[in-house]
Amino acid sequence: MENIEKSGTVPQILVVDDVDANLMILENIILEMGYEPRCANSASEATKLIAESLPQLILLDVFMPEMDGYELCERLKENPITRDIPIIFISAADSSEDKVRGFKLGAVDYIGKPFEVTEVTMRVRNHLKLYEMQQELELSNRRLHSVISSQARRIEDEQKNILYAFATLTEGKDTDTRYHLDNVAHNCCLLAQSLQFSPEFSEEISENFIDTIGVASRLHDIGKIQTPCNILMKPGPLDEKEMEVVKRHVEQGAEILERVYAGTPENRFLPMAIEIARFHHARWDGTGYPENLQGKEIPLSARITIIVDIYDTLRGDRCYKEAYSKEESLEIIKEGSGSFFDPEIVDVFLKIQNQLLHRDG
Repeated sequence: MENIEKSGTVPQILVVDDVDANLMILENIILEMGYEPRCANSASEATKLIAESLPQLILLDVFMPEMDGYELCERLKENPITRDIPIIFISAADSSEDKVRGFKLGAVDYIGKPFEVTEVTMRVRNHLKLYEMQQELELSNRRLHSVISSQARRIEDEQKNILYAFATLTEGKDTDTRYHLDNVAHNCCLLAQSLQFSPEFSEEISENFIDTIGVASRLHDIGKIQTPCNILMKPGPLDEKEMEVVKRHVEQGAEILERVYAGTPENRFLPMAIEIARFHHARWDGTGYPENLQGKEIPLSARITIIVDIYDTLRGDRCYKEAYSKEESLEIIKEGSGSFFDPEIVDVFLKIQNQLLHRDG
């Protein structure tokens, strides 16, 4: 109790007993110990005193009218605000069965009546010391948890910033896609959040999934840093050989990210980024590339990114095409449902169309 007393806070001991003589004796004992006694002659009065100010320890009689000590103890232990307050039963009923019942309800000790001053003094002091140590330990744990959480957030922010910087490498090669990565990241998060409310996807999509896809989807075209600029910036359609070169960017992107992941395995965003990079040109009917996956063989993260990526590409000006209107772009997505895209994801995508972000420039 030295720490409490040095801080200027005198421990409050609540005494609950329906016999005035017992209250008076216990009150004097507590005063002699240098603590602050608060007395109640019923459970209801004790409840009011506890509501006004939480005591550090409760001395509780068992047999009282209206509500006995066992019931009051049970109620206090069920309440998260009062459950940690140590309770010592003081009662003439001190058989083994009585003590076991009290301990099962959460009491820390049991003193039989008639009680001795020395026994009460020692037990009160010991349990107050234990309570103080418990509170200090819990405070220390909360501080430690706060420090660890802060460090984890800082490490995660550093991981994100590195990947954000990495993703901008593709923007440098393709001047037509200034806001494309921002649009894709925002809309992938929005679509994933909306899918979370669908029974079909609720088990797969967590808050962690949503946060991760917002980072990982930015890297979907990272493989294009290996695509020659004369092909990437060619106006008009690509010939067959040029198209084959462009198609390689999905595997090249996945390989780049796999090498990064091998050196930084603690980065939680990279596994999803790898699957998105590899499969964001897969198609629901199996006609995509690189591995002709179809249906739910395609990772969910890639099935989400496929729709968002193509929608934003349709909406923007590119060296090989002019921008489509929002209505035209949505119609193309709708027509691709069940062939290019997961039809269940398309349904949700169309429902949130007014919330989609699109900036171009």
